[in-house]
Amino acid sequence: MKTTTGSRQRRAVAWLAAALAGGALPALAAYVIQQDGSRKDGLDIRITPDGNVLLTTAPGQQTTYAPGQYQLAVADKPAEYDKAVLLYNSRKYDEVIALLTPVASKLRGLFWDAYAGALIIQSQIAKGEALGAVATADRLLIANSKLAENTVAQDAQRQALIAAKQFDRLEGMLNTTLNGASRPDAARANVTRGDVRMAQNRYEEAVMDYLRAALLYPEVKDENEVQAEALARAVAALQQLKDARSSQYCLRQLLERYPTSRAAARLRPR
Repeated sequence: MKTTTGSRQRRAVAWLAAALAGGALPALAAYVIQQDGSRKDGLDIRITPDGNVLLTTAPGQQTTYAPGQYQLAVADKPAEYDKAVLLYNSRKYDEVIALLTPVASKLRGLFWDAYAGALIIQSQIAKGEALGAVATADRLLIANSKLAENTVAQDAQRQALIAAKQFDRLEGMLNTTLNGASRPDAARANVTRGDVRMAQNRYEEAVMDYLRAALLYPEVKDENEVQAEALARAVAALQQLKDARSSQYCLRQLLERYPTSRAAARLRPR
């Protein structure tokens, strides 16, 4: 069966949704990662409009962190999040959006705005509301500029731009990332650029982008399993080119190198 642009987009969205549903999410608790890398736990946390983080460490005791005095502030995991994941998996996208929109606003700057916002964006893409998804991503990043460096928020924004066919805007963002010093970011940018090429039916170029991500950054290890996913997407691109031999080779590499990855579980023969 011929793979359509829509089905490819749904697979990319499903990958990100799987990452949102599992992976390296923080334990339940409010805490702050301080500038020296140490962690300070608390009972409650909130952020003021001017960006100060207020961590309650004991009844009547509160520590204030001004912007620049901490690396990360994390709220307790909202109960709505796991419910929203179940709703998403049941394709109840309107309910996901209604449930998580106030969560993303309330927890701005406290880690969960990225995850809530990304799942809202994925729901809008799944509903076919690509322009709305782009607008949501833009609002999310304006509300919390730190999310420009958050991989979950980045991936959601990129998938929204692909769905909306705003390729020129995305290409500029990817070129900036690829010219930067961060190799993990460059690896992920190559995967996204491959997704752009797939959406444009430029399959040979997509294969090259995916293989760059899979082979040129062996030291990159992250919760999104970037190399494994790159190989899986190379398999799909090679199938579009009807190159069965190369497709099977990439599949073997995926299964042998990353046997416990989500991508391997998805493509492993039953």
